[in-house]
Amino acid sequence: MQKEVFSKQLDLLALLHDVSNAFEGVSLIVNQIIDGAYGQSLEEIRPFLIALREANKRGVGLIESRRVYEEVGVVNVTQFDVLVFLEKKYSQFKPIAQYHSLNLYYQTQASYKHGTQVRGDSISIDRMLSNIITNAIKYTLRGDIFVRLLNQDDDLIIEIEDTGCGIAAEQLSNIFIPFWRAPQSRLSDKPGRGMGLYIAWMVASAHGLSMRVDSIAEQGTKFTIIFPYKDDGIYGVDGRMLPKSPKQVGSRSSEVGSFEFKKV
Repeated sequence: MQKEVFSKQLDLLALLHDVSNAFEGVSLIVNQIIDGAYGQSLEEIRPFLIALREANKRGVGLIESRRVYEEVGVVNVTQFDVLVFLEKKYSQFKPIAQYHSLNLYYQTQASYKHGTQVRGDSISIDRMLSNIITNAIKYTLRGDIFVRLLNQDDDLIIEIEDTGCGIAAEQLSNIFIPFWRAPQSRLSDKPGRGMGLYIAWMVASAHGLSMRVDSIAEQGTKFTIIFPYKDDGIYGVDGRMLPKSPKQVGSRSSEVGSFEFKKV
């Protein structure tokens, strides 16, 4: 019973974390528009108004999905094009990266071996990607952030790479533990709750995805999210969500929902 209560509290804290991040992004973009940082004409600020709308929709969608889940107890699994999905994420985070004087790039292939259709909970996948991109922006003082959609043999992969502070080899196994923050992060002026990567791990685990983390301290980090090939050509879940498995945090195996940590 105590574990169940703790799990519910953790889920609620994770939701509050992501809703807060979404609306912090809204405030940042609004303030930049007011200050004229993106231009003065409607045509100049239109892309940022669209990003503002999407960020607001994301915050509202998170709250609504929680309400529906509490009432019905079912996760909404849909099929969507992750190529288009990532393009929207890029548009949403580009003005935030620009605010921090960073370059954000979205890189794709000319074609994909088995297409780019994914089956899953789009709101949860949005949470996974948003948290990793948010961390990349937060811990990159200067340089570039890359979001890529690629094929790796038959698998579909998403890469999020930054030129930030990196993660020390001895700390890599801790990064998915809830509330954990690297010592240098706690001493810096970067706000954080130690929940973002835990949420990303939970989403990946529930969808049967694998994640690899390559990092070099003071040079940068790359997250690789692997959607294993399915015979029907649709990546993601097979019509149902896998149960949560918190005990797998920090696992180094190659099984579904686990993670591989590398110092390159």
